[in-house]
Amino acid sequence: MASELSSFQRVRNAARLTTVFVESTAAMGGVQFSTLYLLQHLDSVVWDAVVVCPEEGDLSEACRRSGIAVQILRRPRVRSTSFRIGRNAARLPNPIAWVWNLWATLVAVRRLARFLKQKKPDLVVTKGLFSHFYGGLAAHRLGIPCVWHVQDFISERSWKIYQRLFGQVARWLPDHIIVDGACISRQLHRTQQNQISIIHNGVDTKHFRPDINGEGIRREVGIPLDAMVIGHVGRMTPWKGQHYLLEAFALIAAVIPNVYLLFVGAPVFDNDAYQRRLVNRTSQLGLSDLVKFAGYRHDIPFVLAAMDVFAFTSLEKDTSPLALLSAMSSGLPIVAFDIEGVRELMKADEQFLAVPLNRSDALAESLIRLLTDERLRRRLSASARQHAEAEYSLQQHVCRMEKVLLAASVTEPAVPEIPAVSRDPEFDIQA
Repeated sequence: MASELSSFQRVRNAARLTTVFVESTAAMGGVQFSTLYLLQHLDSVVWDAVVVCPEEGDLSEACRRSGIAVQILRRPRVRSTSFRIGRNAARLPNPIAWVWNLWATLVAVRRLARFLKQKKPDLVVTKGLFSHFYGGLAAHRLGIPCVWHVQDFISERSWKIYQRLFGQVARWLPDHIIVDGACISRQLHRTQQNQISIIHNGVDTKHFRPDINGEGIRREVGIPLDAMVIGHVGRMTPWKGQHYLLEAFALIAAVIPNVYLLFVGAPVFDNDAYQRRLVNRTSQLGLSDLVKFAGYRHDIPFVLAAMDVFAFTSLEKDTSPLALLSAMSSGLPIVAFDIEGVRELMKADEQFLAVPLNRSDALAESLIRLLTDERLRRRLSASARQHAEAEYSLQQHVCRMEKVLLAASVTEPAVPEIPAVSRDPEFDIQA
């Protein structure tokens, strides 16, 4: 601890550490919210942060509102590296996309490298799979320390070719890797484990808290104040499992009066075909008056306060999800599909009710149990809130991140000075 404090003290006595965060998109998903939360709370005496986005969007606007520097560096869009033949067929590699993405990577590397040469940062942090590649390459070629913040489960499709490629690159390109879940760390098993840190996301437990009034949200979306509300917050995409929740709600509404289902979220990175299917299915089930689609919202603490029970239905790969952590911090009783990402954060039967994966009937059964047992709701609510405060506060998350980023950007000196990052002044990258 003494050595950590001395490192921070030396940084405070020297110039701030310029750190460039390379984002893969400016649309707001969980990865982008984690970036925003971190940068809003980094010690400004120590860190001088700049966010690089490929286009304008919600993230760049939110950063500017928070006084965080933003640089827009446009780059070619990457294409899907696989395609599907038929609706239910297995996905196959797309070689044309591989060629296109290679060209896009080279273009992105050149543009980012020019900016980094001008900015001369002490550290580069990449966010998002494509950013890990081109951001890592640009930093590596300029001799700038680079940290990958990996918050995406690597696809195991196509005989794990993408996972193997990512793992090979991870062995030599970044100086350190931060992951937000143990399953991602295991995917990088060939990487030296001392090069990987598992840091779960955090939420502001003063912002997300149980005593917020959600009546305004209920009035806005047309839910009676005396109704019971099952809620879900998340991107509208099939692997988030909203269709299972909708089918479960049909079973619930048949036996429990005055109950509503509130979906909060938008497609964000996908087209809206899945959301349209959900809306159509809602109509087919005759539930249009009881199921509310609130879309993307900026007032999530109040949205969560409008709920009585939170359903988390992700089917795969969700590691350290902010929606789940926010619901915990808000003191909501939770029912969740039994995936590793949830069990890593919470204890079944103590902080949430676990449901077998892909089982709408079991999901309905657990939700009915919660809706009809006030004592159980209170117990799970109190335990979830206490656990969030103890383990997943934003302050703890920022402290853990700062420790790793500082170690990656600062070499312990023999005297109380921080040496500049070694760069070759003759090095140049042609535009």
